[in-house]
Amino acid sequence: MKKVSVISVGLVNMTTGNTMYDWSIYENEGLYAFLTSGRYLLFGREDSLQIGDNVDLIGNDSNRRLGKQHQIVAISKATQEDLLKMLKENNFDYYPIKAFRKRDSRNMKLSTSYSIKGIE
Repeated sequence: MKKVSVISVGLVNMTTGNTMYDWSIYENEGLYAFLTSGRYLLFGREDSLQIGDNVDLIGNDSNRRLGKQHQIVAISKATQEDLLKMLKENNFDYYPIKAFRKRDSRNMKLSTSYSIKGIE
């Protein structure tokens, strides 16, 4: 099990990539997104985590545990095309809605997203 220190970046606007701090995940070259079994997105370097890793999320500032243990279920580059494709494959549909179409109500929504600050 890996202890992952994280800072919340809030809900990410998948169209623009903007976080609640007005920086875009799509502007950071080399950034990767890790989807957890708890519906969180973690952002960090490519070699940070692997699919199947069990992680314990710890608040970087508070040093408190954030929820229960999670497993990494998918990884993608943090580009709009790659991230939307990875999310769609895991039942999260954030593609823009086309005219006269409804969104499938079976799709899940993400919880908050985090930036990885350290791993033990």
